Amino acid sequence: MLRVAMSTLGKQQATEQQHIDMELEKQLKPTVSYHLFLYREELARRQRRLLRLSRTKIEITDELISKTVRNIKSCSMEDLKAVNRELLFKRKLRHNVSKLRKLAKQQ
Repeated sequence: MLRVAMSTLGKQQATEQQHIDMELEKQLKPTVSYHLFLYREELARRQRRLLRLSRTKIEITDELISKTVRNIKSCSMEDLKAVNRELLFKRKLRHNVSKLRKLAKQQ
């Protein structure tokens, strides 16, 4: 009986710790608004840095995907199609970022 109670208590503490960790991660992770701000700032530069623009696009897309996936039960078929397009776009961006890094190393 004591082992079961200790096991249950341990599980509750682990769950609480996971919740605290998730909240801390949310606080430390920049928001979509901040990423949009960074993207606009980079676009305003005379000499745009393509690598930074692509990374910011990836972050924005990733955040939009994760928000949609969190509410997947209430998503329509159109929402799911949009998530699929966003995932493909993110894959292409990552591929472009790797190309840009290779080009930067060659120069």
